[in-house]
Amino acid sequence: MSYCTGKHIEKSRGKAMKMLVIEKKPVEVVANRFGVNRSTIWRWHQKWLVQNSQIELENPVRRKYLGISPYKYELCKWDIPSLSAAPKRPHTLSDDFVQLVLDVRDQLKRCAEVVWHYINSVLCIKISLSSVRRILKRNGRMEKPKNHKNRRYKGIPRPQVLTPGDLVEIDTIHLFNPITKQKRYIYTVIDLYTRMAYARVYKELKPINSLNTILEAEQYFGFSFKMVQSDNGLEFARYFETRLESKGVKIRHTRLGRPNDNAHIERFNRTIQEECTGNYYLESESLKKMDDKILSYIDFYNYHRIHLSISYRTPAEMLHRL
Repeated sequence: MSYCTGKHIEKSRGKAMKMLVIEKKPVEVVANRFGVNRSTIWRWHQKWLVQNSQIELENPVRRKYLGISPYKYELCKWDIPSLSAAPKRPHTLSDDFVQLVLDVRDQLKRCAEVVWHYINSVLCIKISLSSVRRILKRNGRMEKPKNHKNRRYKGIPRPQVLTPGDLVEIDTIHLFNPITKQKRYIYTVIDLYTRMAYARVYKELKPINSLNTILEAEQYFGFSFKMVQSDNGLEFARYFETRLESKGVKIRHTRLGRPNDNAHIERFNRTIQEECTGNYYLESESLKKMDDKILSYIDFYNYHRIHLSISYRTPAEMLHRL
């Protein structure tokens, strides 16, 4: 009740105190009358005694009165004000300290980390990094995020897939060796129209491997690619883009955090892991042996494995029906 913001709560407390002190009503009766707990009435009474402590309510010399002298009731302050609900922060930084942080920020024109390091190391004033960030943010001095103009995502609209090669997706699978802690990378390619797929395995994640996989897949499929879509991985960096663009192949990147943009290749990655490679590899299996195993599975996938999404055809039948 101390933090209640009602308009008449202070007068209600005063009436409760008059009922308790002047009328001598029991605490339980007063509590029921005002709809509060008995302990609340007790706390109100303690605050009433504190705010009237300067008044000598009982005269120990003249004992003709029992309790408080009646004429002193008019001198008492009965209304009990509400306490402030504002949080108490004993470690709040002073205005001068806040201005110091802002001055250092204007002088250096650097980020919050540099301002914090300068204040602690050069000025020898201890302050936390979170305090510096909070001060700069409240005063509008935080650096705005940079506009990355050279981001790899390009706003090229997704084409309609009407013929083979209209849109080809490429991705990588990371296989982990639990013993040696090393990785192998399977580069996978799929054509969205025919569902023809291709895959190769390498020891390193490089743009040159991505380029070689695309060129080999184009030769394996027997038709030219018009657009290649990939995610924003390092293996599809600028070198991969420029080499394909020089060959007349357009590049399209998926949106960040949207794996559904590459749904077909992601589903193929799951299929080849379940039916061929597994989720990890053993050191006893050489790179050439794994590569031969993948190429053998690719032939089975394209020429013998039927797909529900293309009316129970194989990708090769989908290609040859043209």
